Amino acid sequence: MRTRKRFTALIVASLFVSAGSSAAFAQDEPLTLQIGTQDAAWPLIVEASHVLDGAPYKVKWAVLTGPAAQLSALYSKVLDVGLMGDTSLIIEQGNARVPWTPETAPLQIIAGWRNPDSSYPPIVTVVRKEADVKSLTDLRGKTWGYNFGGFNYLQYVLSYNKAGLKPKDIQSVKFGDGNVSASAFNAGQVAVYSGGYGPVKEAVDKGDARVVIKSDELDIPALSVFTARTDVLRDPAKSRALGDFLGRLKNSWTWWAQNVPAVEKIYLEKMKQSPARAKFSAENGRSVFYPLDKSLVAREQRIADTLYRSGDIKNEIKVDLEFNPVYDGQAVAAR
Repeated sequence: MRTRKRFTALIVASLFVSAGSSAAFAQDEPLTLQIGTQDAAWPLIVEASHVLDGAPYKVKWAVLTGPAAQLSALYSKVLDVGLMGDTSLIIEQGNARVPWTPETAPLQIIAGWRNPDSSYPPIVTVVRKEADVKSLTDLRGKTWGYNFGGFNYLQYVLSYNKAGLKPKDIQSVKFGDGNVSASAFNAGQVAVYSGGYGPVKEAVDKGDARVVIKSDELDIPALSVFTARTDVLRDPAKSRALGDFLGRLKNSWTWWAQNVPAVEKIYLEKMKQSPARAKFSAENGRSVFYPLDKSLVAREQRIADTLYRSGDIKNEIKVDLEFNPVYDGQAVAAR
């Protein structure tokens, strides 16, 4: 495991859930779950859905941009659960100094979700019009913005692999997170961008850029996931609380789909997004939990094998160590 500096700069969303009485969670002080997110609007949306009302524990949200910050906060035990992409632990395990085993794996993915509507692609590779890219092979020599750690990074790697290119064939520019990378692309500082569609959609809509390949075309599941510390999962009280929390979040997705205008208003008024961006954020964010089943694991294993063969991860790994379906019955059932 890589040595990491303790992550100290946390922007904590002011959402707390009052503790109620429950024999299953009985203790002197209400248990608190420390939950990471990368979207400051999400705690507000969950609060508006009221799904956590009466929960027998507190939820404390921490807004940290990028998977690297989420991982740092997990390793330093600032977070119990962090939000990242479904391939983040492939990269983490694949570059670990000490091999992960079922007994020693420090982190496990416990839930994954995405918008089931294919018209809202999770991740894209986009090129600026002036770059004059007609096919993937034309990406050779172009400046290419990406951020390390999650499926944004995987989109970048698999895009240049699909084009038959190597890192030496492009001018890669690494940014701290996807929003910074997108800002550089929108400002014309890089010609190519791999990451979330929302931050660059306006440039595409204006005709200043176009999508050259989507994550679905690269067979990337592109699930947003909750990654928990293994020691948290082995704590009976916290494990019960996490199961209850995920079951309530399943209901928040239902509320979201039924109240898109209310969600749009949060992005517009609280996040200060433009009307067009707020509308897109509200529609794009509608999601459902997906099972962490054998089919998903098989897809993720193919990705890990591809990254190992290309030299993008150092170790040949087994991804089933990373996916724990213990909460599927609460998160996925009757979705």
